[in-house]
Amino acid sequence: MRFKQAIAAMRAVTLALVAWLALAGAAMGMDTRDRSISQFYHTAWTVREGAPGQVTALAQTADGYLWLGTQTGLYRFDGVHFERYRPRRGGDFPASSVASLYAAPDGGLWVGFRYGFASYIENDTAVHYGASSGLPTATIYAIAGTPDGRVWGATFNGLVELRGNRWQVVGPSMGLPGIRARNLTVDREGRLWVASDVALAWLPPGGDRFVVATRDVGKINRISEAPDGTIWIADVDRGVLPAWRGTGDPAAAGPILRLSSSGLLFDRDGALWVPTLGEGLRRVPRVEERSRQRIDAEGTAAERFVERDGLTSDYISAIIQDREGNLWVGGSRGLDRFRASRLLPAPTPSGATDFAIVPAASRGIWIGTKNRPLMRVDAVGATTVDFPEAITAAARDEHATWLGGPNGVWTMHGDTPTLFATLPVQDFTGVQAITGDGRGGAWVSINRPGVYHYTGGSWHREMLPAVANDPSPLVLVRDRADRLWMGFARDTIIVRDETGHDTVLGERDGLAVGNVTALCADGDTMWVGGERGINVVRAGRVHPLPLQMDLRGVSGIVRDRAGDYWANASQGIVRILGADIAHAQQDATFRIPVALFDSLDGLPGTPAQFRPLPTAVAADDGRLWFATTSGVVSIDPADVPRNTLPPPVTIRGIATDTGWYEADGRIRLPAKSARLRIVYTATSLSMPERVRFRYRMDGIDRHWRDAGADREAVYTDPPPGRYLFRVSAANEDGVWNEQGAAIGIDVAPAFYQTAWFAVILAVAGAAIVWILVLVRMRRVERQLRERLHERHAERERIARELHDTLLQSIQGLMMRFQAVANRVAPDDPLRVSMERALDRADLALVEARDRVRDLRDHLGDTVALDVGLVELARSYADEHAVPVIVDTAAEWHGMDPLARDELYGIAREAVHNAIAHAEASRIDVCLHRDGGDVVLSVWDDGQGIDADILASGRPGHWGLRGMQERAENIGGVAEITSSPCQGTRVVVRVPRARLFPARAWWRRWLPSGNSRT
Repeated sequence: MRFKQAIAAMRAVTLALVAWLALAGAAMGMDTRDRSISQFYHTAWTVREGAPGQVTALAQTADGYLWLGTQTGLYRFDGVHFERYRPRRGGDFPASSVASLYAAPDGGLWVGFRYGFASYIENDTAVHYGASSGLPTATIYAIAGTPDGRVWGATFNGLVELRGNRWQVVGPSMGLPGIRARNLTVDREGRLWVASDVALAWLPPGGDRFVVATRDVGKINRISEAPDGTIWIADVDRGVLPAWRGTGDPAAAGPILRLSSSGLLFDRDGALWVPTLGEGLRRVPRVEERSRQRIDAEGTAAERFVERDGLTSDYISAIIQDREGNLWVGGSRGLDRFRASRLLPAPTPSGATDFAIVPAASRGIWIGTKNRPLMRVDAVGATTVDFPEAITAAARDEHATWLGGPNGVWTMHGDTPTLFATLPVQDFTGVQAITGDGRGGAWVSINRPGVYHYTGGSWHREMLPAVANDPSPLVLVRDRADRLWMGFARDTIIVRDETGHDTVLGERDGLAVGNVTALCADGDTMWVGGERGINVVRAGRVHPLPLQMDLRGVSGIVRDRAGDYWANASQGIVRILGADIAHAQQDATFRIPVALFDSLDGLPGTPAQFRPLPTAVAADDGRLWFATTSGVVSIDPADVPRNTLPPPVTIRGIATDTGWYEADGRIRLPAKSARLRIVYTATSLSMPERVRFRYRMDGIDRHWRDAGADREAVYTDPPPGRYLFRVSAANEDGVWNEQGAAIGIDVAPAFYQTAWFAVILAVAGAAIVWILVLVRMRRVERQLRERLHERHAERERIARELHDTLLQSIQGLMMRFQAVANRVAPDDPLRVSMERALDRADLALVEARDRVRDLRDHLGDTVALDVGLVELARSYADEHAVPVIVDTAAEWHGMDPLARDELYGIAREAVHNAIAHAEASRIDVCLHRDGGDVVLSVWDDGQGIDADILASGRPGHWGLRGMQERAENIGGVAEITSSPCQGTRVVVRVPRARLFPARAWWRRWLPSGNSRT
């Protein structure tokens, strides 16, 4: 175990020191011993609020969680939610009834159970110990670790020490008398204190033998160290008392509390807190001042807080102070918290109402009410004056302290009120506002139009300029220029100078506070508060105060000694820094921040809006006092408690539509996780309601999101990817935990969100485009084919017309011309000429018939090219003696009909030319494949073609050019070569793809009986 290592020991000492320093500076403020237990801010959690009952032990770990050991299991609390805890790894707890808790300095938690089990929890992993680990089968009353790295346990069967992974019982061998260990603790010097059944002893740091401190012991439930080093015990039989002191008699260290107690605690200011078994909670602020006193259950020397004061239960089992200075008390019915609120409540009597406040001489204030005697209150207590008159207004100037009520006006002489004058009217129930005139007299506002001035021994009613509703003033203030400021309802102020001249300020002057209920003279500036906020008047001009918060119901404004301003508003007490006021005067766009103190700071109720006014005053000692409908509170502006500890942040897990995922390492979420709810928390236990969060998801968010007080972040339909979620928190004073917490999140992609699916889509898209292009090409080819068929049909029609009309007519004409020639004598020159003409006509007719045959000659739709070439050779063999030899390498089915006809036409033209003009003895026709081309060649061994004719063609003949044009029509090239006496070669080369159109893609993979090329 880590506790056996020297490094762990040093770490524990360091952490303990850091924790002590942090606690010392966490909540700076007045000594809490100066306030009574009733002046602490108390909060209770019962089963109704989710708290467990039967709390037996409390502890706070380094992550800030408050742990509650109960008879039914272990719970943890983040200030908002109670959670039944079970470790994620290591197995569930071997028992459920918790007897003790110990938070190790390095962050782990020891849990001691009844009947011989213990567990150590760190990072949600538990290690369990029982009889097999050497632990006695007895209740573990307490567990503690010493700075030397050793872990100790107090059990019914004696003291045990963890050595390695086993527990060993120690006692007589180390000089500890007795057979039982009822409790133990470690003091500030690292000494281990153990209470056995017969002695109280201590073990020096790193030592191996106990020193007996005293044998005068009973059944000790708890051991604690006082600030002066005195060791105190909670004894079942004798109560709570000092048991050992380094020097001198321990009895002189403080009183003995004759109470049945399960524990005791000295808070950081040295006050003694004693939880009792049935008598509630007791507190002794200064034990050193009550040396040797005996305090019983009914005594008043120890402050008490019981069920009728709001405590969850008078039976209390555990108490601790957390790192922020809060006191936590666990009992049979729930959990209680006591913390020193920033606003100190005044000890006003129960039932008091309508608090009129005014500063008293030197320190504190006077509080007058309608139904209780006059009181003088300061930060440490209150005294009552035998003066039962109702007070509805109060003020103080350099001459007197003024009190006004239904029966007159009084002034204070020392602590005694003296009647100054009765009211000028008899049918009125009180004074609305009062202020001195600086010359021994007073101005008073009552329920009559105008204002009354007592001067020269009598009352004078002063009439005022007419205003909207002609009322009496709500507030009166005299400034340092001896001007009287009177605030009225409906945005109206009247200022009377020392000459009696009145100046009216209203809405047309920019006044926008509603009913004027607060006036504060600050040099040449007058602060004006009302139901709609605060304005300031400088040099006769009204200026709005650009605050970040819209204040409402401001009925008291004061300035402290540091130059900051405080206002009592319906939202709470606000603090406005003087430096920010100066900044706003220089920068018109600057909005002034405010610090708010509300019910969480100890403010009871809201300030009065009609009477008594004002509701805020500054005492002579600098303390500020504020009155509300439910009480009076004060604060020292020079010593406002501030929590400097950043709250630890924890990410608890992620909830999705598919389930809950614990925040244990990187979280991998399945595809299509539609909604992510990331749950996190921060363990600031003083004011968890004011903890603020911000978060961001790297990969989704570009900036931090302000979550306010929400403890969860929601993301809808996050795309697949790798993300890092980060969250940080600030405590009630805006101290941020910049490190925060983070967790990696992987969102798996759906199949349609993967890269391979995108590739498939791209391929499919390309295939569709290719198919569309192919379909378009097929359509264009079909259109071209149809046009060529039309051309063939037209050629057949022309050939038919030429054959049936023109050629027949010419033939008939030649027969008639021959008949005429036959009548001429054979030796007649005319007949010779006619015979020659007829011979030329026969040749022309033959050539014409050949051309007509060319027009009509094609292979049809089903005849393959190789078959057509063989038939062509056979037809010429029947008419001519020149042999035509055809050589084809394969069968050529599937060729485009139009391309096939063009190749056939080229072959026929080449063979015809060779027979008609070349005087060849052999003609070879060859059709074969050469790579990706189809090659048709026709070769003869005739006399060849003249070079000029080969270059430009025979005049009046188009055969050579026609062959080249036919080849070009099908995307090929015709090459004609010839040399004298060596014949002629016609070679046509056409890409195979142009001759054989592509088949549909779904047929390419199917076997075809026609695929022979």
